[in-house]
Amino acid sequence: MAVYIKDMDNLKDTSRPVRRWFPLWIIDRYVLREFMIKYSILLLVFIILFILNDVYHFIGDFLNGHAPLSAMVVFFLYKLPGNIRFVLPISMLLGCMWTMAAFGKNLEITAMRASGISVTRASAMIFVIGFLVTVVNISFNEKIVPITERKAQILYDEVADQRRYQHSLLAYRSNDLKRHWLFKTFNSGGNQDAVTIKTFWTRSMIRQLIGNPGDPGYDDRICAVFPVKSKELLEITDPETLRQKIEYQLLDRKIDFFAKSARYDEKKKLWTLSDGNFVSYDRSDETAYTGSRGTSEMHAEIHFDQLLFDEHDIPESPFDILASISEKDDLPTVDILRLIRNNPDMAGRVKNIYLTIFFYRLAFPWSCFLAVLLGVPLATRNERTGSMLAIVTAIAVIVGYMVVAQIFLVLGKGGHLNPCVAGLAPTIAFLGYGVWRLIGDRT
Repeated sequence: MAVYIKDMDNLKDTSRPVRRWFPLWIIDRYVLREFMIKYSILLLVFIILFILNDVYHFIGDFLNGHAPLSAMVVFFLYKLPGNIRFVLPISMLLGCMWTMAAFGKNLEITAMRASGISVTRASAMIFVIGFLVTVVNISFNEKIVPITERKAQILYDEVADQRRYQHSLLAYRSNDLKRHWLFKTFNSGGNQDAVTIKTFWTRSMIRQLIGNPGDPGYDDRICAVFPVKSKELLEITDPETLRQKIEYQLLDRKIDFFAKSARYDEKKKLWTLSDGNFVSYDRSDETAYTGSRGTSEMHAEIHFDQLLFDEHDIPESPFDILASISEKDDLPTVDILRLIRNNPDMAGRVKNIYLTIFFYRLAFPWSCFLAVLLGVPLATRNERTGSMLAIVTAIAVIVGYMVVAQIFLVLGKGGHLNPCVAGLAPTIAFLGYGVWRLIGDRT
């Protein structure tokens, strides 16, 4: 008996199940549990491996320095956050692929698809965890790692290497090349002892060290600063002409300050030099060798009680000085931006380095989310061949990403690539590839 269907439009296609997205509490809990077990195992294994690597690398220095056991334990704890930031993405990728490959091997992916649940939806909780770990990784890199790495270096220098961090005779050269600092001992705070500043005369210095015509002791200070030309200058009766003449004689000449103490006020951005001496140098002794010009003392050392220099005369702060001797790769992005903003005359080569690291810092934490984007389609593609091929593929992908990212980082620091491209391009490219695979494979 033939059956005729009059309304073909109302005929439902039962060959393909309807896609389901929410709610899938049982599957979500199951996938989350399986993933977190594998991810936790991998995270623990990699952390132990990194700890063993640190122990192998540093234990000899601590033993030679007769460091106590407590100092060793604290040092390795300080090194732990820096290692975790590298462990998080590779553990995420391997955990994702291990989980999905196991589902494929047990035909659970096939069962999900047959029930109308795409692999993308089934792995939604893995994507959520990947995003959360990315957020944690960003905070980790900015707020914890720079502090712990610095404390680890301080502890290593003091205990293992028998040195002081920011130790004696620290030299610093300003980015505009107008000031050279020498610290007998430098600390990260605002108070410094035994400071030498080699710079050039400014109008602010003239007002503080010589004063204005008519001020008490003005003539004596002119005689002290200009032992040869003082008589000629004091014969000038017009105050404005005298001021201009003194500025003409002093502006841009070399001057050295030797202060017993220097204090920096962070709020006012003000340096205070106390209880010191200064000496000026003659610029008339021109020689063929540029470095020897202006090296003849114009007068003997003259004492001062206190000098105040604002950010126009001395723009750098103790933070800038400390950052200059710190590893640039260990600086938080906020500090890098502060350095660039506070030093508009920064050399182009140095600025390229800072900007490349800045953009790289923005991109690298997203490698955790990238791991999920790459892991899901790669694992499901290899579901029939088992988990081994999936894991090998995962390692190849993550190593490839890190190699490409490091190559771009080096090219950006060297000025061969735009810093933005060098820092962001590898991560964006791999993220785009992951999205394309996720969509193209229709998982």
